[in-house]
Amino acid sequence: MPPVSKTTIRTLAIVLAAAVALVAATAVQADRKPTDKQARAIAKVMDLPAKCARIRVSTRTPRPKWAALTWRPGPGCEPFAADGVAVVKKKRRAGRPARWRFVTAGSAFECPGLYRDVPRRVARDLGIDCH
Repeated sequence: MPPVSKTTIRTLAIVLAAAVALVAATAVQADRKPTDKQARAIAKVMDLPAKCARIRVSTRTPRPKWAALTWRPGPGCEPFAADGVAVVKKKRRAGRPARWRFVTAGSAFECPGLYRDVPRRVARDLGIDCH
């Protein structure tokens, strides 16, 4: 086997490190876009047209039951402008079908308060920061 140069080893190390970082970043945040039906139902909780909301659904629970929404600028969306994020959860009440319900909203969360309302892994999945 021919000797391997230091440049080749260095290149392979950089490629491997980049691949590991990419996989780790993907594993940390795996939220997804909602279906059209989910988007309408989630936006309705905050009295927003679905076109005016950027919505992400957490994949950290077996069924999609946590979502975060922020304001999305666009034609006709200015009256709904807001700075921050709202969190909703799909809950079932006795004898009724499950519905998306408001949990919390804000633009700066303290971790203890956020994690009291939203599981830590869900908050991280949805990209909600706290201090």
